[in-house]
Amino acid sequence: MVIKRYNLLLNTLLIFTLVVYTLMSFKDTIFAIETKDTGDAVSIEATAYTDRNEITIGDKIKFGIHVKYRNDLTVEFPKINQQLGAFTVKETGGIAGDKREKDGYFTVEQNYVLSSYEIGRQTIPSLKIRYKSSRGTGEVVTNEITIDVRGVLKEGETAADIKDIFPPMNVPTNFRRLVTWIFAGLAALSLSAVIYWLINKRKNGYKKQSQEFIVRAPHEVAYELLENLLKEDLISKGLIKEYYYRLTDIVRHYIEKRFGLLAPERTTEEFLDEMAHTNKLDDTHKRLIQEFLERCDMVKYARYGPSRSEIQETYDAAKRFIDETRERFEEKEVVAH
Repeated sequence: MVIKRYNLLLNTLLIFTLVVYTLMSFKDTIFAIETKDTGDAVSIEATAYTDRNEITIGDKIKFGIHVKYRNDLTVEFPKINQQLGAFTVKETGGIAGDKREKDGYFTVEQNYVLSSYEIGRQTIPSLKIRYKSSRGTGEVVTNEITIDVRGVLKEGETAADIKDIFPPMNVPTNFRRLVTWIFAGLAALSLSAVIYWLINKRKNGYKKQSQEFIVRAPHEVAYELLENLLKEDLISKGLIKEYYYRLTDIVRHYIEKRFGLLAPERTTEEFLDEMAHTNKLDDTHKRLIQEFLERCDMVKYARYGPSRSEIQETYDAAKRFIDETRERFEEKEVVAH
């Protein structure tokens, strides 16, 4: 009877050990919040990943956030400054998406390059991914990732194994050779000075010419890009989202060149927040550009299908904004050579 109880206890401990080991094996794979796609529910999940789980101190690793969703959503990645836990953010890549998968889901990714200067087991913390839909806003949380950061010393080595550098060697001085090299250097410098003087004299013998460079105004560049966009006829080809991406890019770069606002590098919310505090645009133009960007985001991120008249209205709004805010004078900058 005692032996049977001992065997039962031993089997229970063995099963518990296997369960704990299995859970630890998968602790760094995927941790995400997902809701089932039932009618009005939102279906979204976020996964963090790296290309390596073990690095040497100072090495760079690729870190990415993969978001998968089904319904009409706008995904907003978190703003990561220079530090992410024990890791330093070296580079922030662009956002890749939205790609439609075979299972009907859409995917979007944000990539980073990280590095750590702290030895030991370090953790990339979980991040909150916000999203918007027609039913409101929400957020999902990524999984944490553990990275082993090794030092530069190999296994078995200690700091005492690092040898100091040898002191400088005494090199006997040969004065005759030193004097020879000094005269050779002076002769080379004199020859270079004569050649330089001859070349300058020859250049001065020719008549100086001035070359004219025309600095194009921001609105001139924007008008040309808008005209090229119409010639490509993306709407007839069914490339409506590409058309809206290009139209938004033209207006954002115009704003950057015309007013010095960093529109291309920022999200719509970030740019509108900065624009609200600037006096470079009046209230009429602030409202105009806000409506324009929000209308474009509906097509780019919410998969809204605009009508022909709405497409034309969006184009007209972009052109009207440029017409009303462009510089009223043109100058040519002449640089003489």
